[in-house]
Amino acid sequence: MIDHFATVDEIPVPERKWILVQSELESLDGKKKDINIELIKDGQPRAVAFFDIDGTLAHLGVIHGKAIRELFPEQDPKELEETYYKGFRLGNSFREFDRMRGIYVDGHADWKDPEVYLKDRFIPHAQEIDEAGHLAHNIAAGILKAYGEIAARITEELYKQNPEEFEKANIAPIFKLAQMYARLGIPMVGFTANAKVFVDKLAKYLKLSDIFLDIATDETMVGGGKEIAIHHLIGKLKSKGIPIPEGRMIFVGDSLRGDIGTSVTARGKNAGIFGQGILVLKDKDALIEVEKQINADPKLRHIADNIDVQGFVVDDVPLDEKGNPILLSRFRDSFLKKL
Repeated sequence: MIDHFATVDEIPVPERKWILVQSELESLDGKKKDINIELIKDGQPRAVAFFDIDGTLAHLGVIHGKAIRELFPEQDPKELEETYYKGFRLGNSFREFDRMRGIYVDGHADWKDPEVYLKDRFIPHAQEIDEAGHLAHNIAAGILKAYGEIAARITEELYKQNPEEFEKANIAPIFKLAQMYARLGIPMVGFTANAKVFVDKLAKYLKLSDIFLDIATDETMVGGGKEIAIHHLIGKLKSKGIPIPEGRMIFVGDSLRGDIGTSVTARGKNAGIFGQGILVLKDKDALIEVEKQINADPKLRHIADNIDVQGFVVDDVPLDEKGNPILLSRFRDSFLKKL
């Protein structure tokens, strides 16, 4: 595949063609921006990028913490937040709120361990939890709706009081990576296990409408997990007149199994879903740990081999004098490692 960490000037671009495509996301002024997309010689984008932004949005703990405490006001705040964050990789919020209700309403304290919840609750009852029309799903969807409205309100209040919080989040390496792809004219979409009403607010204040054409939310994932979001987003891109280049897809996330591995599941319904994975890792220790996990788990090894996964080590990304990440090919060996 092309070196996506090269600068625009370093990439040979014969017969360049640019098209303008409107984002589905509203910006601060309430308008939807036009995004430049490049089509290369074969009439398709050089790549299409899918960003799982759950991990980055989770860093806005000031929002999540307040929202979950308001939803479960009688619980110990610290323990409640820790329990909630542990479930962020369950795939969608229907599962997460089914779990949280089970813990704090029905008394299943052992579900605080997400692996126990998956084994004892979700796997035997996946259809009831994921699919509309079932009682368990409807209850979880009701909690998700309430949480989304609370989180959206807190987000708006926070922006009015302290917009710097969003500016700090917006320089996260995963967003800098997205901004670099935007300069290359690569169409990008995101997906997250959060309610749409909440994500719409975040998209405004994080200025995600400048880079993402759309973001799939929990409402998109009824009936399954993030693999459904991928199919939905491919359909959205096609509806906007963007051809999907087979084998030139990039999947970016901070979980090999839950984020990047979702593309392997999605491939079951669309054989053209393959390309490259970028696994976002905090530091070298996280890189070493994930390498151990891959070597010990054949399923993870299968994912890493099938998607050509690269580890993107955040703490090793060089910074300029203003503290902004420098993502250039000449530095790539310091922050990028084949897994």
